[in-house]
Amino acid sequence: MLSRFFCFIAALVSVLALIGSFEAQRGGGIPIQPGGTFSRGAEPATTNTTSNTASPRLPPVTDPDTVLLTVNVTGPQNNSVSGISRDRFQVLEDGVEQQISYFFEDSSPISVGFIFDSSERMNTNDKVLVLKEAAQSFLKGKDPRDEFFIVRISDFADVVLPFTTDVKNVPLNFPSIGETALYDGVYVGLSVIKEAANHRRLLVVITSGGDRCCTDNNKRTTEDMLKTFAIKESVQVFTLFVVDDVTDEESEFVNRDAIVLGDVATLTGGRFSNAPNAARGVEALTAEIARGLKTQYLIGFKSTRPEHDGKRRGVKVKVSSPEGSPKLSAWTKSGYYARKN
Repeated sequence: MLSRFFCFIAALVSVLALIGSFEAQRGGGIPIQPGGTFSRGAEPATTNTTSNTASPRLPPVTDPDTVLLTVNVTGPQNNSVSGISRDRFQVLEDGVEQQISYFFEDSSPISVGFIFDSSERMNTNDKVLVLKEAAQSFLKGKDPRDEFFIVRISDFADVVLPFTTDVKNVPLNFPSIGETALYDGVYVGLSVIKEAANHRRLLVVITSGGDRCCTDNNKRTTEDMLKTFAIKESVQVFTLFVVDDVTDEESEFVNRDAIVLGDVATLTGGRFSNAPNAARGVEALTAEIARGLKTQYLIGFKSTRPEHDGKRRGVKVKVSSPEGSPKLSAWTKSGYYARKN
Protein backbone atom coordinates (compact mmCIF):
# COMPACT_ATOMS: atom_id res chain seq x y z
CA MET A 1 0.00 0.00 0.00
CA LEU A 2 2.82 2.43 0.94
CA SER A 3 4.64 1.72 -2.32
CA ARG A 4 1.44 2.40 -4.29
CA PHE A 5 0.94 5.65 -2.34
CA PHE A 6 4.47 6.84 -3.07
CA CYS A 7 4.04 5.89 -6.76
CA PHE A 8 0.89 7.99 -6.89
CA ILE A 9 2.62 10.98 -5.24
CA ALA A 10 5.46 10.72 -7.74
CA ALA A 11 3.04 10.52 -10.65
CA LEU A 12 1.00 13.44 -9.34
CA VAL A 13 4.10 15.61 -8.99
CA SER A 14 5.15 14.78 -12.56
CA VAL A 15 1.68 15.59 -13.92
CA LEU A 16 1.55 18.90 -12.05
CA ALA A 17 4.98 19.75 -13.36
CA LEU A 18 3.91 18.81 -16.87
CA ILE A 19 0.79 20.97 -16.63
CA GLY A 20 2.88 23.85 -15.31
CA SER A 21 5.24 23.45 -18.23
CA PHE A 22 2.36 23.50 -20.71
CA GLU A 23 0.94 26.59 -19.06
CA ALA A 24 4.21 28.43 -19.31
CA GLN A 25 4.97 27.38 -22.87
CA ARG A 26 1.59 27.30 -24.57
CA GLY A 27 -0.60 30.05 -23.16
CA GLY A 28 -3.47 27.57 -22.83
CA GLY A 29 -5.74 28.25 -25.83
CA ILE A 30 -9.32 29.45 -25.28
CA PRO A 31 -10.43 29.08 -21.65
CA ILE A 32 -13.90 27.65 -21.08
CA GLN A 33 -16.01 28.20 -18.00
CA PRO A 34 -18.18 25.57 -16.27
CA GLY A 35 -21.51 25.24 -18.04
CA GLY A 36 -19.92 25.43 -21.49
CA THR A 37 -19.43 29.19 -21.95
CA PHE A 38 -16.27 30.70 -23.36
CA SER A 39 -14.35 33.10 -21.15
CA ARG A 40 -14.54 36.62 -22.52
CA GLY A 41 -10.86 37.08 -21.79
CA ALA A 42 -9.96 35.19 -24.99
CA GLU A 43 -12.50 36.32 -27.55
CA PRO A 44 -11.62 36.32 -31.24
CA ALA A 45 -12.90 38.93 -33.67
CA THR A 46 -16.64 39.57 -33.63
CA THR A 47 -18.69 37.55 -36.12
CA ASN A 48 -22.41 37.49 -36.83
CA THR A 49 -23.86 34.67 -34.70
CA THR A 50 -27.31 34.73 -36.28
CA SER A 51 -26.28 33.50 -39.72
CA ASN A 52 -27.15 30.00 -40.87
CA THR A 53 -23.84 29.68 -42.69
CA ALA A 54 -20.59 28.53 -41.17
CA SER A 55 -18.13 31.28 -40.30
CA PRO A 56 -14.38 30.85 -40.86
CA ARG A 57 -13.68 32.27 -37.40
CA LEU A 58 -15.06 31.28 -34.03
CA PRO A 59 -17.58 33.90 -32.89
CA PRO A 60 -17.27 35.18 -29.31
CA VAL A 61 -19.82 34.50 -26.62
CA THR A 62 -20.44 37.85 -24.97
CA ASP A 63 -23.27 36.89 -22.59
CA PRO A 64 -22.04 34.82 -19.60
CA ASP A 65 -25.48 33.22 -19.34
CA THR A 66 -25.16 31.62 -22.77
CA VAL A 67 -24.91 27.84 -22.55
CA LEU A 68 -22.69 26.48 -25.31
CA LEU A 69 -23.09 22.91 -26.56
CA THR A 70 -20.80 20.93 -28.84
CA VAL A 71 -23.12 18.95 -31.11
CA ASN A 72 -22.20 15.99 -33.31
CA VAL A 73 -24.31 15.28 -36.38
CA THR A 74 -23.76 12.03 -38.25
CA GLY A 75 -25.36 10.25 -41.18
CA PRO A 76 -24.78 6.86 -42.82
CA GLN A 77 -21.60 5.04 -41.73
CA ASN A 78 -21.44 7.52 -38.80
CA ASN A 79 -19.72 10.15 -40.94
CA SER A 80 -20.06 13.75 -39.79
CA VAL A 81 -22.44 15.88 -41.83
CA SER A 82 -21.62 19.48 -42.72
CA GLY A 83 -23.82 22.28 -44.04
CA ILE A 84 -26.79 21.77 -41.70
CA SER A 85 -28.59 25.08 -41.18
CA ARG A 86 -29.52 26.40 -37.75
CA ASP A 87 -33.26 26.13 -38.34
CA ARG A 88 -32.98 22.33 -38.50
CA PHE A 89 -31.79 22.09 -34.89
CA GLN A 90 -33.96 21.97 -31.79
CA VAL A 91 -32.56 22.34 -28.26
CA LEU A 92 -34.46 21.11 -25.21
CA GLU A 93 -33.60 21.81 -21.58
CA ASP A 94 -35.39 19.42 -19.25
CA GLY A 95 -37.96 18.93 -22.01
CA VAL A 96 -38.56 22.66 -22.64
CA GLU A 97 -37.55 24.03 -26.05
CA GLN A 98 -34.92 26.77 -25.98
CA GLN A 99 -34.25 29.53 -28.51
CA ILE A 100 -30.91 29.15 -30.28
CA SER A 101 -28.94 32.38 -29.98
CA TYR A 102 -25.52 31.17 -31.13
CA PHE A 103 -24.62 28.93 -34.06
CA PHE A 104 -21.29 27.95 -35.59
CA GLU A 105 -20.24 25.09 -37.85
CA ASP A 106 -16.83 24.03 -36.60
CA SER A 107 -14.17 22.11 -38.54
CA SER A 108 -11.18 23.58 -36.72
CA PRO A 109 -8.24 21.45 -35.46
CA ILE A 110 -8.72 19.18 -32.46
CA SER A 111 -6.77 18.25 -29.35
CA VAL A 112 -7.16 14.65 -28.19
CA GLY A 113 -5.90 12.72 -25.19
CA PHE A 114 -5.59 8.94 -25.52
CA ILE A 115 -6.14 7.12 -22.22
CA PHE A 116 -4.75 3.60 -22.68
CA ASP A 117 -5.24 0.77 -20.20
CA SER A 118 -1.98 -1.17 -19.94
CA SER A 119 -2.80 -3.05 -16.73
CA GLU A 120 -2.27 -6.81 -16.33
CA ARG A 121 -5.87 -7.46 -17.37
CA MET A 122 -4.97 -6.32 -20.89
CA ASN A 123 -2.66 -9.34 -21.12
CA THR A 124 -5.66 -11.68 -21.23
CA ASN A 125 -6.01 -12.88 -24.82
CA ASP A 126 -3.41 -10.26 -25.80
CA LYS A 127 -5.86 -7.35 -25.55
CA VAL A 128 -2.93 -4.97 -25.11
CA LEU A 129 -2.07 -5.47 -28.79
CA VAL A 130 -5.13 -3.46 -29.84
CA LEU A 131 -3.48 -0.31 -28.47
CA LYS A 132 -0.62 -0.43 -30.97
CA GLU A 133 -2.54 0.93 -33.94
CA ALA A 134 -5.45 2.66 -32.17
CA ALA A 135 -3.88 6.13 -32.08
CA GLN A 136 -2.50 5.88 -35.63
CA SER A 137 -5.91 4.83 -36.93
CA PHE A 138 -7.62 7.77 -35.24
CA LEU A 139 -5.00 10.22 -36.47
CA LYS A 140 -4.85 8.96 -40.05
CA GLY A 141 -5.40 11.92 -42.36
CA LYS A 142 -5.21 14.36 -39.43
CA ASP A 143 -5.00 18.11 -39.80
CA PRO A 144 -1.35 19.17 -39.29
CA ARG A 145 -2.56 21.34 -36.40
CA ASP A 146 -4.29 18.45 -34.61
CA GLU A 147 -2.41 17.56 -31.43
CA PHE A 148 -2.56 14.67 -29.00
CA PHE A 149 -1.06 13.18 -25.85
CA ILE A 150 -1.12 9.71 -24.27
CA VAL A 151 -1.83 8.67 -20.68
CA ARG A 152 -1.01 5.08 -19.72
CA ILE A 153 -3.05 3.44 -16.95
CA SER A 154 -1.75 0.76 -14.61
CA ASP A 155 -1.43 1.16 -10.83
CA PHE A 156 -1.41 4.89 -11.43
CA ALA A 157 -1.88 7.27 -14.36
CA ASP A 158 1.31 8.10 -16.24
CA VAL A 159 1.64 10.70 -19.02
CA VAL A 160 3.89 8.77 -21.41
CA LEU A 161 3.64 11.24 -24.30
CA PRO A 162 3.02 14.98 -23.80
CA PHE A 163 1.29 17.10 -26.44
CA THR A 164 2.64 16.50 -29.94
CA THR A 165 1.46 16.83 -33.54
CA ASP A 166 3.72 14.08 -34.92
CA VAL A 167 2.19 10.59 -35.23
CA LYS A 168 5.71 9.13 -35.34
CA ASN A 169 6.00 9.88 -31.61
CA VAL A 170 3.31 7.33 -30.67
CA PRO A 171 4.86 4.49 -28.59
CA LEU A 172 4.78 1.10 -30.30
CA ASN A 173 4.75 -0.98 -27.11
CA PHE A 174 2.62 -0.74 -23.98
CA PRO A 175 3.91 -3.06 -21.23
CA SER A 176 1.06 -4.58 -19.20
CA ILE A 177 1.57 -4.37 -15.44
CA GLY A 178 -0.39 -3.74 -12.25
CA GLU A 179 -4.03 -2.91 -11.64
CA THR A 180 -6.29 -0.41 -13.45
CA ALA A 181 -6.47 3.13 -12.05
CA LEU A 182 -9.10 4.05 -14.65
CA TYR A 183 -10.74 6.96 -12.82
CA ASP A 184 -7.34 8.48 -12.06
CA GLY A 185 -6.37 8.13 -15.72
CA VAL A 186 -9.45 9.91 -17.05
CA TYR A 187 -9.12 12.59 -14.35
CA VAL A 188 -5.49 13.21 -15.31
CA GLY A 189 -6.48 13.36 -18.98
CA LEU A 190 -9.15 15.97 -18.24
CA SER A 191 -6.58 17.98 -16.28
CA VAL A 192 -3.84 17.87 -18.93
CA ILE A 193 -6.15 18.73 -21.84
CA LYS A 194 -7.01 22.05 -20.17
CA GLU A 195 -3.71 23.29 -21.62
CA ALA A 196 -4.61 22.30 -25.18
CA ALA A 197 -3.95 24.72 -28.03
CA ASN A 198 -7.28 23.95 -29.76
CA HIS A 199 -10.76 24.62 -28.42
CA ARG A 200 -12.14 21.32 -29.79
CA ARG A 201 -11.06 18.80 -27.14
CA LEU A 202 -11.76 15.13 -26.47
CA LEU A 203 -10.47 12.01 -24.75
CA VAL A 204 -10.43 8.50 -26.24
CA VAL A 205 -10.35 5.86 -23.51
CA ILE A 206 -9.53 2.23 -24.36
CA THR A 207 -9.80 -0.15 -21.41
CA SER A 208 -10.55 -3.75 -20.51
CA GLY A 209 -12.86 -2.65 -17.72
CA GLY A 210 -13.44 -0.28 -14.86
CA ASP A 211 -11.40 0.98 -11.93
CA ARG A 212 -9.48 -1.72 -10.04
CA CYS A 213 -6.70 0.28 -8.39
CA CYS A 214 -7.77 -0.06 -4.78
CA THR A 215 -10.67 -0.45 -2.36
CA ASP A 216 -13.54 2.04 -2.30
CA ASN A 217 -12.23 3.48 0.97
CA ASN A 218 -8.83 4.25 -0.55
CA LYS A 219 -9.74 5.46 -4.03
CA ARG A 220 -7.96 8.65 -5.03
CA THR A 221 -10.60 9.50 -7.65
CA THR A 222 -14.09 8.20 -6.91
CA GLU A 223 -16.84 7.61 -9.43
CA ASP A 224 -18.74 10.67 -8.20
CA MET A 225 -15.63 12.86 -8.31
CA LEU A 226 -14.93 11.80 -11.88
CA LYS A 227 -18.49 12.38 -13.11
CA THR A 228 -18.74 15.78 -11.44
CA PHE A 229 -15.40 16.87 -12.92
CA ALA A 230 -16.24 15.51 -16.37
CA ILE A 231 -19.60 17.25 -16.74
CA LYS A 232 -18.09 20.63 -15.84
CA GLU A 233 -15.43 20.39 -18.55
CA SER A 234 -16.00 21.07 -22.25
CA VAL A 235 -14.29 17.81 -23.22
CA GLN A 236 -16.01 14.90 -24.95
CA VAL A 237 -15.04 11.45 -23.64
CA PHE A 238 -15.25 8.46 -26.00
CA THR A 239 -14.85 5.10 -24.26
CA LEU A 240 -14.02 1.76 -25.91
CA PHE A 241 -14.66 -1.22 -23.63
CA VAL A 242 -12.60 -4.26 -24.70
CA VAL A 243 -14.03 -7.37 -23.00
CA ASP A 244 -13.89 -10.80 -24.62
CA ASP A 245 -14.00 -13.32 -21.77
CA VAL A 246 -16.36 -12.88 -18.83
CA THR A 247 -16.89 -15.53 -16.14
CA ASP A 248 -20.08 -15.67 -14.08
CA GLU A 249 -18.36 -14.29 -10.98
CA GLU A 250 -17.05 -11.32 -12.97
CA SER A 251 -20.27 -10.48 -14.81
CA GLU A 252 -21.60 -8.15 -12.11
CA PHE A 253 -18.40 -6.09 -12.13
CA VAL A 254 -18.20 -6.01 -15.93
CA ASN A 255 -21.80 -4.77 -16.21
CA ARG A 256 -21.11 -2.08 -13.61
CA ASP A 257 -17.94 -1.05 -15.46
CA ALA A 258 -19.90 -0.68 -18.69
CA ILE A 259 -22.52 1.48 -16.97
CA VAL A 260 -19.90 3.80 -15.44
CA LEU A 261 -18.00 4.15 -18.73
CA GLY A 262 -21.25 4.75 -20.58
CA ASP A 263 -22.31 7.39 -18.04
CA VAL A 264 -19.03 9.32 -18.42
CA ALA A 265 -19.40 9.29 -22.22
CA THR A 266 -23.04 10.41 -22.08
CA LEU A 267 -22.35 13.15 -19.55
CA THR A 268 -19.70 14.70 -21.79
CA GLY A 269 -21.28 14.25 -25.22
CA GLY A 270 -19.02 11.40 -26.28
CA ARG A 271 -19.95 7.81 -27.11
CA PHE A 272 -19.50 4.42 -25.43
CA SER A 273 -18.68 1.35 -27.55
CA ASN A 274 -18.14 -2.32 -26.85
CA ALA A 275 -14.93 -2.97 -28.76
CA PRO A 276 -13.95 -6.38 -30.17
CA ASN A 277 -10.65 -7.82 -29.00
CA ALA A 278 -9.06 -7.45 -32.42
CA ALA A 279 -6.69 -4.79 -33.70
CA ARG A 280 -8.74 -4.21 -36.85
CA GLY A 281 -11.95 -3.95 -34.86
CA VAL A 282 -10.55 -1.29 -32.53
CA GLU A 283 -8.92 0.51 -35.47
CA ALA A 284 -12.30 0.63 -37.20
CA LEU A 285 -13.97 2.12 -34.13
CA THR A 286 -11.30 4.79 -33.56
CA ALA A 287 -11.40 5.68 -37.27
CA GLU A 288 -15.20 5.94 -37.03
CA ILE A 289 -14.91 8.32 -34.07
CA ALA A 290 -12.47 10.47 -36.05
CA ARG A 291 -14.80 10.58 -39.07
CA GLY A 292 -17.66 11.73 -36.86
CA LEU A 293 -15.57 14.64 -35.58
CA LYS A 294 -14.58 16.19 -38.92
CA THR A 295 -17.35 18.74 -38.51
CA GLN A 296 -19.24 19.67 -35.34
CA TYR A 297 -21.68 22.42 -34.42
CA LEU A 298 -21.43 24.89 -31.55
CA ILE A 299 -24.97 25.76 -30.49
CA GLY A 300 -25.73 28.26 -27.76
CA PHE A 301 -28.87 29.28 -25.93
CA LYS A 302 -29.91 31.36 -22.96
CA SER A 303 -32.00 29.25 -20.62
CA THR A 304 -35.66 30.09 -20.04
CA ARG A 305 -34.84 29.48 -16.36
CA PRO A 306 -32.71 32.53 -15.50
CA GLU A 307 -31.99 31.62 -11.87
CA HIS A 308 -28.33 31.08 -11.01
CA ASP A 309 -28.85 28.13 -8.69
CA GLY A 310 -25.83 25.99 -9.61
CA LYS A 311 -28.07 23.00 -10.29
CA ARG A 312 -27.70 20.45 -13.05
CA ARG A 313 -30.03 20.73 -16.02
CA GLY A 314 -30.58 18.10 -18.68
CA VAL A 315 -30.21 18.99 -22.37
CA LYS A 316 -31.05 17.28 -25.64
CA VAL A 317 -30.52 18.32 -29.25
CA LYS A 318 -32.58 17.13 -32.21
CA VAL A 319 -31.91 17.64 -35.91
CA SER A 320 -34.20 17.23 -38.91
CA SER A 321 -32.85 15.94 -42.21
CA PRO A 322 -33.20 18.01 -45.38
CA GLU A 323 -35.92 16.70 -47.67
CA GLY A 324 -34.82 13.60 -49.55
CA SER A 325 -31.74 13.12 -47.37
CA PRO A 326 -30.96 10.14 -45.11
CA LYS A 327 -31.92 10.33 -41.44
CA LEU A 328 -29.43 12.23 -39.31
CA SER A 329 -28.43 11.64 -35.69
CA ALA A 330 -27.45 14.46 -33.32
CA TRP A 331 -26.06 14.22 -29.82
CA THR A 332 -24.35 16.36 -27.21
CA LYS A 333 -23.60 16.13 -23.50
CA SER A 334 -26.56 15.12 -21.36
CA GLY A 335 -26.57 18.21 -19.15
CA TYR A 336 -24.78 21.17 -17.66
CA TYR A 337 -24.58 23.05 -14.36
CA ALA A 338 -26.19 26.47 -14.19
CA ARG A 339 -24.06 29.34 -12.95
CA LYS A 340 -24.21 29.98 -9.24
CA ASN A 341 -24.12 33.43 -7.66
